[in-house]
Amino acid sequence: MEYRIEHDSMGEVKVPADKYWAAQTERSHENFKIGEGIEVMPREITHAFGILKKAAAVANNKLKSEKMTDEKLSAITKACDEVISGKLNEHFPLVVWQTGSGTQSNMNANEVIANRGNEIAGKKILHPNDDINMSQSSNDTFPTAMSIAAVLGIEDKVIPALEKLIATFKKLEEDNEGIVKSGRTHLQDATPIKFSQEISGWRTSLEKDKKLLEIALPELKELALGGTAVGTGLNAPKGFDVEVAKAVSEITGKTFITAPNKFHALTSKDEIVFAHGALKALACDLMKIANDVR
Repeated sequence: MEYRIEHDSMGEVKVPADKYWAAQTERSHENFKIGEGIEVMPREITHAFGILKKAAAVANNKLKSEKMTDEKLSAITKACDEVISGKLNEHFPLVVWQTGSGTQSNMNANEVIANRGNEIAGKKILHPNDDINMSQSSNDTFPTAMSIAAVLGIEDKVIPALEKLIATFKKLEEDNEGIVKSGRTHLQDATPIKFSQEISGWRTSLEKDKKLLEIALPELKELALGGTAVGTGLNAPKGFDVEVAKAVSEITGKTFITAPNKFHALTSKDEIVFAHGALKALACDLMKIANDVR
């Protein structure tokens, strides 16, 4: 394998020549061998980083175009689109085991987008920290990536699949309306029940699970981005948080807003825990239905 030499505050580090990541990513890659190739950071998070980095560049271009020029924005946008599409997945090798706040994953995104963006531009115009991470911190980007990934996963994958299964159960209810069977309790036959009634119980469970997920979504759509390191928004231009949320909304087609309290958004992920509870309820209901069918 061929390598190139990258530099950081600790000195030189060898990086595979055919990869877009740089020194910060390589340090983490070397320091956290546990789970390598198995417990890789979920691709949904990687793609969400592409979305938020693109949105940040758009907001920075609007609010301080003297630093985020149109030329830089163009290169960043094209590189981010490749991250979002999954084209650059092989350039995100880090595992879920890393230091606090997701700093290494944030820097992985910064380095990959900067190097790929420079390649697209045909010259070195982008710096991982000064340009790709402009007006941001690992402390607000990683929570934002979690929120974006959760919303896209729930709205675009889980709920549509759930609606399809609910519709299937509704049809099964109609098709089996006249069938009477023995109810079962304590592994024994019980009183009679229509098969359609049993199916209606399954359907209602899923409808309630869907409602719980929908309740979770508005809270997940509040973004920490703009809080920077500790929630004060230091080093971000005024209005950046609002503009970047608008940009994320335009990119995803979802309605995201800036979190009203960044101190909470950076330090607590209550909405993730709540959504996880709703997903766990769905998983339990699906297991129960599967056991009933069995």
